[in-house]
Amino acid sequence: MSDSPIHRDPFPLTTAQLFGNFCETLFYGIYLVTCLSCVRVFLDAWTRQVGRWGRSRRIRWLMTMTALVLFAICTFDTVIGLVHNIQAFVHSNDPEKEFVNLSNWITIARVSGYVVPPWQVCTH
Repeated sequence: MSDSPIHRDPFPLTTAQLFGNFCETLFYGIYLVTCLSCVRVFLDAWTRQVGRWGRSRRIRWLMTMTALVLFAICTFDTVIGLVHNIQAFVHSNDPEKEFVNLSNWITIARVSGYVVPPWQVCTH
């Protein structure tokens, strides 16, 4: 037998994935409320006259579209992270092996959300 002590990882990969996904969904909820408020301001939907919609030329389209693209990217990343955790912990016998597998479609999809610039998504 070996005289070296057993080294246990103080923060295993599976714990990090669960903790990271929990924090991501928590902050996504905060972001969701904030984003909806910002889009309302960007649209400048209400004029000084109560109950009437503003003209379309007053809407800040660039800011609104940028906010919506970022919202779509954040939503995609949060959903794909939840799918990855479900696949690893429910449908797999070895969650750590599932998270280490970099050729998995989920890992590639998560990275592509950060690599593809938003201006390429919004081309006409």
